[in-house]
Amino acid sequence: MPKHQKLPIQHPSKKELPPTQNELTNIENLAIIGKHSAEVAHELNNPLDGILRYINLTMRSIEQGNIEKSKEYLAQCRQGLMRMIQIVSELLEFSRSNYPPQEEHIKIEQVIEDSVKTMAAKAESSNVLVSQNHHPQMPLIKSVNLFAVFCNLIKNAIDAMPNGGQLNISTRLTADNFAAIEFRDTGTGFASEDAEAIFEPFYTTKNKGTGLGLAICKDIIEKYNGRITAENAPQGGGIFTVYLPAGRGPQR
Repeated sequence: MPKHQKLPIQHPSKKELPPTQNELTNIENLAIIGKHSAEVAHELNNPLDGILRYINLTMRSIEQGNIEKSKEYLAQCRQGLMRMIQIVSELLEFSRSNYPPQEEHIKIEQVIEDSVKTMAAKAESSNVLVSQNHHPQMPLIKSVNLFAVFCNLIKNAIDAMPNGGQLNISTRLTADNFAAIEFRDTGTGFASEDAEAIFEPFYTTKNKGTGLGLAICKDIIEKYNGRITAENAPQGGGIFTVYLPAGRGPQR
């Protein structure tokens, strides 16, 4: 008689749920960060090489009984590690910039307002007054990625005013049907020749900046068929303006 074959038990497969808006945002942000992976690896490799070299020098100076030199070399190691921490922290900040999920399109002003609230403690501790002036007929948006962009631009403006100052965020519609979001501060401004370069990865005018934030902001904005510009205000300070096509969402 033929032997009965035991058929494998097939369990019903679980239906995969579509990703949430926050998950989609994280995926998009990580993809943008991944675009700069080569630059990030190179930027992290530089302090790593320095740290290894100074560790070897420290070991040699300890053997020679030169404690002061050992302290000096360890201080250099710490400086390299702090640079690496800054880069990793900024990457994580963008990848984890979650905005409350929205089923419907929301006002640009709402995203700006939530960004201002998120950065309120930093603004207050830096003695920076933030004001807003919005056009009454701004278009609706669905993206949550812009929350990270606006937070970063507010943070940069506050950092540009170490002695306090004012940041005005305004919105308007341009003649060519773009929504313009302007961040105008009363800070130190920047050299005119840096207006384009500051959006390049790891180009920074800050003493302790990574030069990564604006590059990621630019990538996110361009995903929405938009652009970002930087200029100095005639009376002093910097102006960063985000231009987004009115009534259009991101490319897919």
